[in-house]
Amino acid sequence: MVVCDEPTSALDVSVQSAILNLLVDLQAEQQVSYIFISHDLNVVHYVSDRIAVLYLGRLLEIGPSEAVFSGPHHPYTAALLSANPAAGGGAAARIRLTGELPSALNLPTGCVFHTRCPRKLGSICELEEPPLLDAGGGHGIRCHIPAAELAAPAVAPNLSAPPPG
Repeated sequence: MVVCDEPTSALDVSVQSAILNLLVDLQAEQQVSYIFISHDLNVVHYVSDRIAVLYLGRLLEIGPSEAVFSGPHHPYTAALLSANPAAGGGAAARIRLTGELPSALNLPTGCVFHTRCPRKLGSICELEEPPLLDAGGGHGIRCHIPAAELAAPAVAPNLSAPPPG
């Protein structure tokens, strides 16, 4: 197992491509596994079989690469994909996160993302940590919003909706 922490950041495109191709070749020839940490979603998509999306050290979404990229998405994953149209398909409008970025030393109660979530349901998100929902095919999403509803685009933040279920 090899840990790759931002292995292609600050590299020009040709060097980045050479490094990625080398990593993929090693993976296939030597059965090497990587823990690949990156903010570049195109790179993550290219080298990954499975993807875990973390926010402040908390797992928000996990699954096969194609499932994570095709959705449904946790609201944070949706925001990440919208910031990189090539990774997200370019169809959706950019999701701009607002709100207070919590301290990693003093995490909020409930869902760790609730202070910035554009789809926050209200007090349930502030008080209860959401379960890891099964979105099918080994794809899990940690959210109070049911996976079927996450697949539908959010029209506007819904702060007055009752808790699901």
